[in-house]
Amino acid sequence: MGPAGRRWTTRCCCIRVGRRRRPAGRWRTGWCPSWRGWPERLDSADARVLDVGTGVAALAVALARALPRVSVVGIDVLQRALDLAGGELAEAGDVADRISLRRQDVAEVAEPGGYDLVWVPAPFLPQQTLTVALPRLVQALRPGGWLVAGTNPPAGDPLRAAVNRWNAVRNGGNAFDADRMAEVLAGAGLGDVRRFPTVPGGPVLVAAHRPGG
Repeated sequence: MGPAGRRWTTRCCCIRVGRRRRPAGRWRTGWCPSWRGWPERLDSADARVLDVGTGVAALAVALARALPRVSVVGIDVLQRALDLAGGELAEAGDVADRISLRRQDVAEVAEPGGYDLVWVPAPFLPQQTLTVALPRLVQALRPGGWLVAGTNPPAGDPLRAAVNRWNAVRNGGNAFDADRMAEVLAGAGLGDVRRFPTVPGGPVLVAAHRPGG
């Protein structure tokens, strides 16, 4: 369960990307071709992807396999997870040379114009961390790049929404559901904000595009 009580698992985070239930290529061939400039941008030898909260690097490996010309940077604050990720990369010899891992707090990312795609598993980040990180991640996008955030769906009624927000923050998460995330990304100057539900009652992916490029 995620911080807001929703059903979040590694597979939910990797929906259309995960190694087992969904072929990695679905990330590319499902929603993404309709995104502005997506195929051309990620079919380039200098294309870069930032995987926030990479954990054991399962998503980083899946992205590298789905997007055979990109380099993926995975960051996490947990050294134990990164140690396990090293084992994951050792078994992924076909893509390991295009994946780099580092221990870093997402609130400390300072790479303006560094990435074509940024993935953020929002429910797992504390409120203060996400609030500080989002403007930095927007700046980390290259013009024409996309930020994709995994979020919890809106609750539907005001009382339930308020309770969910309170529970999420109390449990170490944040109050950003899909609607709030879309609002914040639009307010940060990103455009073409889109929502992609995954499974009924499950995570909603919110994608937004940095103008230019």
